[in-house]
Amino acid sequence: MNAHLRRTFYLFVAGFVGLVVMLVYWQVYSREALANNPENGFQTQRSVSSPRGLILAGDGETVLAKSVKRGTATGPVYDRTYPLGEPFASVVGYWSTRYGATGIEISNNTDLSSIAGEPETLDDLINRATGGPQPGNNVVLTLDPGLQELAYQEISASSTGRGAVVALNPETGEILAMATSPSFDPSDIDENYPDLANAPNAPLVDRATQSLYPPGSVFKVITAAAALEAGVSPQQTFFDSGTYELPGYTVNNFEGKDYGEVTFTRALAYSINVIFAKIAVNIVGGEAITQMAINFGFGDPYDDFPLPVSGSSVNSLPPEQWTTGTLAQTAFGQGEVQTNAFEMALVAGAVANDGELMEPRIVREVRSPDGIILDNPTPSVRRQALPQSTASTLNEMMQEVVIQGGFTEAQIEGMKVAGKTGTAESGNGLPHSWWITFAPADDPKIAMCVMIENGGRADRGAMPLAARLMKAYLEDGV
Repeated sequence: MNAHLRRTFYLFVAGFVGLVVMLVYWQVYSREALANNPENGFQTQRSVSSPRGLILAGDGETVLAKSVKRGTATGPVYDRTYPLGEPFASVVGYWSTRYGATGIEISNNTDLSSIAGEPETLDDLINRATGGPQPGNNVVLTLDPGLQELAYQEISASSTGRGAVVALNPETGEILAMATSPSFDPSDIDENYPDLANAPNAPLVDRATQSLYPPGSVFKVITAAAALEAGVSPQQTFFDSGTYELPGYTVNNFEGKDYGEVTFTRALAYSINVIFAKIAVNIVGGEAITQMAINFGFGDPYDDFPLPVSGSSVNSLPPEQWTTGTLAQTAFGQGEVQTNAFEMALVAGAVANDGELMEPRIVREVRSPDGIILDNPTPSVRRQALPQSTASTLNEMMQEVVIQGGFTEAQIEGMKVAGKTGTAESGNGLPHSWWITFAPADDPKIAMCVMIENGGRADRGAMPLAARLMKAYLEDGV
């Protein structure tokens, strides 16, 4: 009898402990995930019966998302609308009771729906006390509305209409523009989602952060950083015969050119594949290039960034298993190297910012409906990508890319500009067109990456597009 009672008691205690564990799990660890799930019936009802907060651009005034009331037979409901549509869709996202949510709408849902905790302001307290609709808090982004719209217009009007632009303030990490094309109108998501999801040009994919591409010669900035750290000087000379024979692989320069004896700076300015392959194989090595790429953010999933980011990668194999051919290709951004405009904008920003890679930020602050600032994160350094002295040298070399490379279109009168082209073999059609840049190079205010899918030569695709955007931002103040 006593043994039976003990077993019953133990079963009761085990059940009670299990119940407590489950309650803790659902109410503490999974509370926010449940609340942010649009398939949650309570959340769905809340999203239509109460106005969600505004999503605003970086000027604090331009409305990117808002809730609009309409009457129904059962009472008022709130529809989510997006006044500026396609240019901002990849960042703002959409909120749909039918198809879920994306972008800032889901990453900052706790703020926008005001689901969390106690009332934070007097207006919120009065609304709750009187049973009125409880509006969510407003989320202010870092995006410059003029630059974002212009970036979208430029990339959508490019030769293929497919690509991305990412611009940031290198000193703060604030994202000034993050545009992708093709895009979509989030106000019509319920009606158009099936067609958008099956469209061959994938308008629902954010090419700035989610897609991965071979970077081609913009990756030479990372190789150059590793070479400078290995002791190569900008004035050191190397000989280019136009080809470089390795076991099982031959390196050729773009368009089969040969340049003879050149300095390291000129090798970067002329984007000489042979020289960079030789430096990688004979001086730097795969481990140093891989580590430098990691320093700049390769391999980082950026889990703390509000939008999903596909991590960039150098190679699926560790460097000690590479062939010399693999190392040579990696040095100029081909082979298995994969990245996107988001990552390469951060690379440009780190070089511009004395080697400091700042935390990328796209949310500037959260405000209550009556304007009280509830959250205002400060800029912070994510990591020191490379020493200040090396960054300064690389900055000067990238300025010479613009000058010695003859890219007059990228130059801005009275201002130093740094940059690097990339014409990356895509394996499917024309090469991808890349350009990374920052200016003023001696006091950088903006760093940018432009990538045009299958856009062909960088100096005819990404570079002139980026130049127009840089001039519009720095000269015209768009």
